[in-house]
Amino acid sequence: MRGALKFGLIILLCFVAVLQFSCKADKTVKAEKKTGSPELDKLNAAIARDTLDHSLLFERAKLYYKNSYYDGAIADMVKAIGYERKNPDYYHLLCDLYLDYYKSKDALLTIERCVELFPKRIPSLLKLSETQLILKQYENSLATTSRILTINPETAEAYFMMGMNLRSIPDIERAKVAFRKATEIDPELVDAWLILGQIYESENDRKALDYYEAATNVDRNNPATWHSKAYYLQNHGQEGKALEIYRQINLIDKNYIDAYLNAGILYLDRDSIKQAYEQFDILINIKPTNHLAHYYRGISNELLGKTDNAKEDYKTTLILKPAFSKAKNALEALAKSSMK
Repeated sequence: MRGALKFGLIILLCFVAVLQFSCKADKTVKAEKKTGSPELDKLNAAIARDTLDHSLLFERAKLYYKNSYYDGAIADMVKAIGYERKNPDYYHLLCDLYLDYYKSKDALLTIERCVELFPKRIPSLLKLSETQLILKQYENSLATTSRILTINPETAEAYFMMGMNLRSIPDIERAKVAFRKATEIDPELVDAWLILGQIYESENDRKALDYYEAATNVDRNNPATWHSKAYYLQNHGQEGKALEIYRQINLIDKNYIDAYLNAGILYLDRDSIKQAYEQFDILINIKPTNHLAHYYRGISNELLGKTDNAKEDYKTTLILKPAFSKAKNALEALAKSSMK
C-alpha cells in the first residue's frame, strides 16, 4: 500500500510539474506573439516581464491612443493610475482618451480627481477649465480660470481660456480684453492672436490684419498663421498678395493642402486656368480622397476643353461625396451638352 501511495504521489508531482511547465510555455508563447508593430511588440514584452511597471503602461497607452485603440489605452491608464496615483500626466492622458471616446462624464471625473490631488497645479487646473469648456460648462470653466489667477495672476493661458469661454457665451467685448491680456503676458501665444484676428474680421474691422500679422511674426514657420492672413487678404480684394502667401506656405509645408485649394480657386477667379489645374492636380496627388480637389480640377478640365477628363473628375467627386450636388449638376450639364 505504501509503495502504491508513494508511486501515486510521484505521478501527481510529475503531473503538476508538467502542468506548470505547460503554463509557463503558454505564457511565453503569448508574450512572444507579434503584432506587426516593433514598438508595440517591445512594450508588450517589457510589460509581460514586469506587469506592475506603470510607466510602461503609460507608454503603451500613448501608442494605442495614436492608433485610435481607445479600449486598450483606457484599460492601461486605469491600471497605471491604480499603481501610481500621484502622476498628473496619467490623469491628463486618461481625460483626453475619455473625451475622444465620447465619454465626457468620465473625462470630467478623471480631471476633477486629478485637481483634488493637486489643487494648486496650474496645468491640471487649465486642463479642467478646458474640459469644462468642451462640455459647455462655461460658468464652471470661468470659475476655474479665476481660481488659477488667484494662484498666479500672470498665467496667460488662464486669460486665454477665459476669452474662449466669454466668446462662447457670447460676451465678445470681454473676450477681446481677455485675449489681449493673454498676449500682453505671453506675446508668443499664437492662438490668442489668431482668435483676435477672427473676432475683428467678423466685425469687418481692419485691425484683424494686424492681429494676423502678429501671429505670423510670432511663428513664421507655422503655415496656419500664414493661411489666416492669406485668407483675409483673399476676401478683402488683395488676391495677388494672397497668392504670394499661398506659394510661401507650400515652401514651408509642401503638404499643406488648403494652400493649394485656395490658390487654385483664386487662379480660377482670375481665369488663369492652367495654373488652377496645376494646384488642384498637386492637391490630388497629396490627398486623393479630397473631393473638392477633384471637383475643381473637373471645372479646370472643362474650361480647358477636356470634357472627358472633367467627367471623370466629377464622377470621382461623387464617389468620394455622393451628396455633393455641384458635381452632380456639372456632370448632368456635360451630358446634356454632349447630346446637342
